[in-house]
Amino acid sequence: MKNLMMTLAVLLLGVVALQAQSQDDKPKRLTDEEIQEFKFYQFYLDQPALSIESIKYANDEEKKLEGQLSKDGKRVVIEGYTKRGRVTATVKYKDGTTEEISRSSCVIDPVIPM
Repeated sequence: MKNLMMTLAVLLLGVVALQAQSQDDKPKRLTDEEIQEFKFYQFYLDQPALSIESIKYANDEEKKLEGQLSKDGKRVVIEGYTKRGRVTATVKYKDGTTEEISRSSCVIDPVIPM
């Protein structure tokens, strides 16, 4: 009888511990309004650049974006970017070559103000 009570107590404690650890809450997803609170977005380049000739949405040729290079030339900081859009940029490198690069919204990150 003692063994049965001890076994039930251990099982009950195990069930309570598992229930306490389970979390049904999913991480909060940002709304469109919350995402628009970010003023600047950025993406990284494969190598340091000298300048940016143009930045635009890949699917909207008419809408230009404003952007600038970081001091080290490895990041492009975009102002006025709206989420979920592929961006195409024409970048000039220090060796004189020019390249058109495209980045999806998956790799364009918000810049968190300090």
